[in-house]
Amino acid sequence: MDQGWAAVIAAGVAAVVAVAASFIGVWLGRRTVRDQAQVEHGQWLRNQRQEAYVQCLDTWDGAMRAFEALIDEAEERKRQYRWETDNVGGNPFFAQEIFGVVEEISGPVNEALERVRLLGPDAVERAAKNLEDALNGIGGAVRAGTSEEDWEEWPNHAFWYEARRNATECRRNFFDEAQAVIRTAPDTARRSLWRSRSPR
Repeated sequence: MDQGWAAVIAAGVAAVVAVAASFIGVWLGRRTVRDQAQVEHGQWLRNQRQEAYVQCLDTWDGAMRAFEALIDEAEERKRQYRWETDNVGGNPFFAQEIFGVVEEISGPVNEALERVRLLGPDAVERAAKNLEDALNGIGGAVRAGTSEEDWEEWPNHAFWYEARRNATECRRNFFDEAQAVIRTAPDTARRSLWRSRSPR
């Protein structure tokens, strides 16, 4: 009788162990898949951010060169506008022409900044917002003094130099924040099931 009960108990223990092992195996398998998915997503996001940051800086630098060229060629633009107005009744809206150039230069930068702000993280998103504000400041400085009454005095160099100085500082801050994100090693620590979930 004792041997029979021992066999039954042993079989029961073996069944419990088998069920527990099966449950643990399934749980570990799911955990491994989830961890792998998080790692892959983290790597994808890191690559997307790096690409977006570099593109944003390249686009920004190209736009600043274009704005500087616009300021440098101010006298030639005014000479052409003056000739057209005097000789062929050219477009009397000098401001609209400059506004159009500013929008054309700014468009690709705004698109690049939008992508950066989408990808984050928060510190880089804030730096990108500051760059956006600086870009608007540059545009405003370029457009200053283009009205029909005072276009002969365009550009307003005081506004331009101040906006350019601010833009340079904002670019430096953006670069520093982006560099910190790219140079930070990914977090490979395993988190518990409960800590890995965002609070609801």
